[in-house]
Amino acid sequence: MTRRSPRALALRAAALVVAVVTAALVASDLAALHRRAGDLGPERVVIVATRDLAVGDTLEREDVARRHVHESQLPTGVVRDADAALRHVVIVPVLRGSFVLIRDLAPRHRTGLDGIVPEGMRAIRVTVTGALRPRTGSAVDVLASFDARSAEATSDRSTVVVAAGVRVLGTDTRASGGTGRGDALAVTVLVDRDEAERLADAQVNAVLTLSLVPPEEAASTSTVPPWRP
Repeated sequence: MTRRSPRALALRAAALVVAVVTAALVASDLAALHRRAGDLGPERVVIVATRDLAVGDTLEREDVARRHVHESQLPTGVVRDADAALRHVVIVPVLRGSFVLIRDLAPRHRTGLDGIVPEGMRAIRVTVTGALRPRTGSAVDVLASFDARSAEATSDRSTVVVAAGVRVLGTDTRASGGTGRGDALAVTVLVDRDEAERLADAQVNAVLTLSLVPPEEAASTSTVPPWRP
């Protein structure tokens, strides 16, 4: 019978100890993972945006993707059924990769631009010149420059703010041909009834332009009632 040297026996014992310790650590880690999974709750299928969704966009299948997320990590009101959410109008901006929430979408009976106009508000399209091109959802002041001799001009200034901190619903350059100015821009803004009247009057009697305002100075408006699945 071959006798093992003391060194071989020591190495074998050390290997056995390492194996036991490793098995214990793996078992401990697996147990911790199971406990964590239990704390997080079961996984649910939800939808997230595959691109930045702007106010007024209509949700299409390529705009969303399915994701498995633990129940405890989900915000309240997350959309779980992509098919049910399709063709709804987006009423607040949603960033790429973000959860799509029920309160982000208008009811299905609201389509197109009317999907984002709250009760009591108006969407009006005006032509501005020499102005920046704001992104949809930003807030702007609409300024009107009247002829100094007109009744609308005050004694000390001919440029006034006719709509302050209003939200931009969209822009286009189709207005440039009718004005004869290459820097003309059509802007659709969300305003109240009084602002709509002032803007309509200023569109006829003045030159309009925009100034961008910080989100904190945006006018406080009501919102479209969200979709209720």
